[in-house]
Amino acid sequence: MSNREGRTAAVIGAGTIGLSWATLFAGHGLRVRVNDPRADLEDTVQETVRQFAATLPGGPYDPEVLLGLIEVQPDLEQAVRGVDIVQENGPEDIGVKRELFARIERAAPPGAMLLSSTSGLMPTDMSADMTDPGRLLVGHPFNPPHVIPLVEIVPGQHSSTAAVDAAVAFYTELGKQPVVLHKEIGGFVANRLQSALFRESVSLVLKGVVTAEELDLVVTSSVGPRWATAGPFESYHLGGGPGGLRHLLEHLGPGMARRWKDLGEPELTAETIDLLSTATEARFRDQSYEQRMAVRDRKQLAVLAARDGTEPVAETTPARPVSAGIPQLLGDFYGYEQLLPAADQEVLLRVREFVQREIAPIANDSWSRSEFPHHLVPKIAELGIVGIGYPRPDRPTASRLLTSFISLEFSRVDTSMATFFGVHNGLAMGSIVFCGSPEQQERWLPKMSTLETIGAFALTEPNGGSDVAGGLETTARRDGDTWVLNGAKRWIGNGTFADVVVVWARDTADDQVKGFVVEQGTPGFTATKMEGKLALRTVQNADITLTDCRIPEANRLQGANSFRDTGKVLRHTRGGVAWNSVGCMMGAYEAAVDYAKTREQFGRPIGKFQLIQDHLAKMLGNITASLAMGVRVAQLQDADLCTDEQAALAKLFVTTRMRETVASGREIFGGNGVLLEYNVARFFNDAEALYSYEGTREINTLLVGRAITGLGAFV
Repeated sequence: MSNREGRTAAVIGAGTIGLSWATLFAGHGLRVRVNDPRADLEDTVQETVRQFAATLPGGPYDPEVLLGLIEVQPDLEQAVRGVDIVQENGPEDIGVKRELFARIERAAPPGAMLLSSTSGLMPTDMSADMTDPGRLLVGHPFNPPHVIPLVEIVPGQHSSTAAVDAAVAFYTELGKQPVVLHKEIGGFVANRLQSALFRESVSLVLKGVVTAEELDLVVTSSVGPRWATAGPFESYHLGGGPGGLRHLLEHLGPGMARRWKDLGEPELTAETIDLLSTATEARFRDQSYEQRMAVRDRKQLAVLAARDGTEPVAETTPARPVSAGIPQLLGDFYGYEQLLPAADQEVLLRVREFVQREIAPIANDSWSRSEFPHHLVPKIAELGIVGIGYPRPDRPTASRLLTSFISLEFSRVDTSMATFFGVHNGLAMGSIVFCGSPEQQERWLPKMSTLETIGAFALTEPNGGSDVAGGLETTARRDGDTWVLNGAKRWIGNGTFADVVVVWARDTADDQVKGFVVEQGTPGFTATKMEGKLALRTVQNADITLTDCRIPEANRLQGANSFRDTGKVLRHTRGGVAWNSVGCMMGAYEAAVDYAKTREQFGRPIGKFQLIQDHLAKMLGNITASLAMGVRVAQLQDADLCTDEQAALAKLFVTTRMRETVASGREIFGGNGVLLEYNVARFFNDAEALYSYEGTREINTLLVGRAITGLGAFV
């Protein structure tokens, strides 16, 4: 960005628009004074500038550097004294504006630019009480000013050419696109266009032509990208072919005119407002305002960069690294995602947007009904993320760090869906990758990678959990070219609908554990859904019975000849459970932060109470420490250096911290914390399953203890 050191701007009004201006001004090296009568001004400035710093064009920027240029000044006259620019963002009330600018004029230097962000009031009206009304101009931004380039400069009847030229130069230096209107008009230009489109949008929704969500999709998939690159007149000129706009209007104009007469004129009644707002609130209820805004701004920056043929490049190094490519998660306080290369961040962002759009809105309903959303399976397949961590000749192998962050993204929205994905992608596919022959891998993995074939993993038994390594009751007896399996399995995720189930059984001949791929429909194999679960309810866990179940030798995993081979799979996935647990913590933390900001008691948000902040700080500390451990385990796995005890320590530590974290989150909600609609209860319950499966805390402690002392203490 350009450097305007030595100049000072006063921002009057610290709402979203005002603080967006303040962030932009500071990003260009201006010293900024922010004035607003609100009691929480200092906290609001700190919080908002930190948020906007990530999406400043040319950034992200170090928020501490920006805040070092911003001064909070509650006194209006002191705020404007000696400044070069005043950007006013006060209430849309003509009386307030007139009084405000009369005071500003008396206190500000004679040469200071006086600019208003008003979205509809006329400069001639606002300057009525000023001694020199020609100084005042409208400098109307399109929200948010630090991202969207347009500034509509509106002169009043008394405005001087010199004032207009100075404003154009100032906004141009900030990287803005100033447009000077030739006359005053209510709403100016951009808001009038926006209002016309929104009026017809409301009409179409009320008529039942489309839903609000579908209308958003129509706009962002048609006129949005078109008008971002060529406005309506240029677009229609191109639409007319070689004959241009004249040809188009002469031939299609009558039809357009008929449609103009048919455009809706809806009334914004209380019922209409409630209808539209309720549907939209439900659609975005599982995303915080900050998350939605960060995603929107990132996309807008990408569109602008593509339009202009440029790419935003950071000019400073943030203290908390963030990227314009992927919004920083609320719970990733140290920015660990930035360890991923840009291409991997794009993959991760695709996953994040998918889980927020497709999974978040139905997570509680699926959990409540204990039903799996099968319609999501082909959509997950379209993401192209299944099996990307395993070697394949047609593409590079994704890092363990990327696949781990993918697991985290699923779990922070719905731990049940993360478990479905982990069972299929980690345990079932991993068994075939690590223990299958090349022929077996070619037979099953391609369709498992597209989710045409879904897998399950059957190790745990009704009478055997922690001691299955030496005590499997399920047996396998060789009979010619087949194996006869007898026994029972329990807690088998995906078991009720899996196409293939990897069953681990004890060979009666050598007493060693072997693995078998049992295909759906095999005689003697039955799977019954387990009822009454209070955790991971969306996951379809099954009780499986095997009664003289005949499996061909071709379905015996050729590299699975002892429990040591089973251990290869568990070592691979145990670290994954730690990542799912970090995601579960993050989900509870995000819900708790949002609740703390919006829930009011004793006349203020509960987030302003010290004990609530204490809970949140401890939750964030647990998440950050656990994420650091998960990152290191992933790095060790990528280097093929991760040991059993290292994976075990991650699982036992992270899941223990998770229990503490989700409990703190639930406590912040008080009584509401036991209601499913607030999400935290789901994370609280699901944490218990993560804490228990793939090695209890006690068993993993003994693995680590043996590594520490060299002495086994299992019996």
